[in-house]
Amino acid sequence: MKNKIKISEMIAIHLKNIGVQKVFGVPGGGSSLDLIDAFEKVDIDFHLVKREDAAVIMASVFGEITRSIGVALVTKGPGLSNSINGIAYSSLDRSPLILFSDGFSDKLSSFVTHQVFDQKKLMSPFSKNYTNLQNENPEKEFKNLVSNALIPPYGPVYIELISSVAQTIIENKNFEPNMDISDKSFSLDDKVISLLEKSKKPVIILGLENLIEDTSKTVTEIIDIVNCPTLVTYKAKGVIPDEHRNLVGIFTGGKAEQISILDSDLIVLIGLDPVELILQPWPYNIPVLNISLVNHETHYVSPNANLIGKLSDNLEKIKFFFNKSDWMNSEIKNFKQTIKSKLIFPSNNKLNPQSIVELAQQYNKNPRISIDAGAHMFSATAFWKALKPFDILISNGLATMGFALPAAISSALANPEKGTIAFTGDGGFMMCCSELATAVQYNANILVIVFNDGALSLIDIKQKSRNLKRSGTTWPRSNFAEVANGFGCKSWKVEDISSYENALIEASNLKGPRLIDVWVDPDGYKEQLKSLRG
Repeated sequence: MKNKIKISEMIAIHLKNIGVQKVFGVPGGGSSLDLIDAFEKVDIDFHLVKREDAAVIMASVFGEITRSIGVALVTKGPGLSNSINGIAYSSLDRSPLILFSDGFSDKLSSFVTHQVFDQKKLMSPFSKNYTNLQNENPEKEFKNLVSNALIPPYGPVYIELISSVAQTIIENKNFEPNMDISDKSFSLDDKVISLLEKSKKPVIILGLENLIEDTSKTVTEIIDIVNCPTLVTYKAKGVIPDEHRNLVGIFTGGKAEQISILDSDLIVLIGLDPVELILQPWPYNIPVLNISLVNHETHYVSPNANLIGKLSDNLEKIKFFFNKSDWMNSEIKNFKQTIKSKLIFPSNNKLNPQSIVELAQQYNKNPRISIDAGAHMFSATAFWKALKPFDILISNGLATMGFALPAAISSALANPEKGTIAFTGDGGFMMCCSELATAVQYNANILVIVFNDGALSLIDIKQKSRNLKRSGTTWPRSNFAEVANGFGCKSWKVEDISSYENALIEASNLKGPRLIDVWVDPDGYKEQLKSLRG
């Protein structure tokens, strides 16, 4: 081990030691070049991306699915400001991330203003912590910062680094931070036990925190003991398989799921983060038991009892207090069928969002999927059958458009054989279609399916519901197959069921980046939205 080391080398070695495999970004001419050089020396791959926001999304998703931490780097000024949507995803979707940007020297002349703004202040609403590593112990500062990103709720930390600091020689002290932040004590409130003992018809709701500690096995054991209706948030799809007899649907805080909850006598929230719910008041006057990683100060409901702390440990200890419910299997089955029926499109031979999703799963061998924000999201989450955690990648806390394509690229790079399908609307795709060039450059095994209806359909529905003139929500449909072909992707443009199935068959026999431009019939979105949210 070297006694002396550059700060950039210290950073790279530590990231390698904690499992970082890839870094995504758009570099500038300052410290990002020092970091790329240091990463290469320890076999961390750097992936050049076309836009900074997409780079940060890719990094965040890669960190999530590899159960490590995402790493992205950008240049100063416009590079950092372009990254903000990705940073907001990391923050609101609870994804651990380190963002490096070039910085400005403290010795700037008084007249220098070009590209200069307060970068720390720009990042302050999103980042959990900040450093420029200009202190007496930069190794300790850096490693503690990384640890902070991995303290729930997960999120981004920001390092503003100038080249001269990256090149500074420091002693290699090999400082190791304490990464175990769990509470070793276990105190079970009498209220928790009382709620569980009194309940005859509980409902369980699973949220994104179950992904952080992979609680699937314990959660499944609890559900099997209780035999009660169970719902998952969008992010928690796959924590228990969609085919599980007790899983009745998706919980958003909206209307569709209410049928399975209104007759219950206890709502058990397991790993639910309030950032996952839609902007509507809590609709239930039913006791709530909240079991979560952290105490969320802002919540939709004031629980009757809380069990806060390391989720996997607490669930293991509390599972013995759950009892078999009085729910009948026929009731649970009816809930499942009724909730799903509210999302089904009219029965015809049209190429609609439901058939697009179901056929895509039929003709592909269990890929992971990523889903963009938009009206198509309802069908993609409802009709795609998830088997495991992270089978579905979605931005729920931020709910941003332009997520599906970069997330799919990152996912495919993490697991090339499994591959990834990106379900995206035409609006979201147009925000990031340049990343097809990234997919081609790294031969990412992705299939992009574009729901092409020439509109911001979700916003269009809301505009019509207010009896406003249809304006500002539509555009002429583009030929995305030709766009993809220009980037070097195999592509198809389809307008009916038969041509779509043929495209899926051809696409399933290929690897690498592919795209199907589906001219979709949007009829049914309005009723879906009404059923889901009221």
